[in-house]
Amino acid sequence: MMKKLIYTAAFVVMGITASYAQKPNRENLTPEQKAEKAATAMQQKLSLTADQKAKVQVLELERIQKAEEWRKNDQGAMKNKMEERKTYMKASKEKMDAILTPEQRKTLDASREEMKGKMKERMKDRKGDKGPRAPRAGKGTPPPPPANN
Repeated sequence: MMKKLIYTAAFVVMGITASYAQKPNRENLTPEQKAEKAATAMQQKLSLTADQKAKVQVLELERIQKAEEWRKNDQGAMKNKMEERKTYMKASKEKMDAILTPEQRKTLDASREEMKGKMKERMKDRKGDKGPRAPRAGKGTPPPPPANN
């Protein structure tokens, strides 16, 4: 009896997992498919006519395309900024190296490597579980009572 229950539970979990895996991911839909999906949802919620649905679909398609354009521009701008920063940092390092003696450069390089290691450790710690956060002042916590002297 217990074996049947375990097998049934495992089968249900596998079935649910498989059904979720088969659902199309939003990211895989084309803008036209996203617009169609949004228009259909609105048609069902708001009882839109066929004409209204067509207009909503065109409007949604324009909105989706504009959002994708903005997202691509933002990504391009970020890449440009990163490249600009890398170029600046490289030029700055070369200028610094020209000022320093070989021994000073060696010491500075060692210091930079140490800083990189520390930064990687901090980033690793950030990604780990730090436990619950303390509530921020003014965000859902009452102010402390006034001191009665």
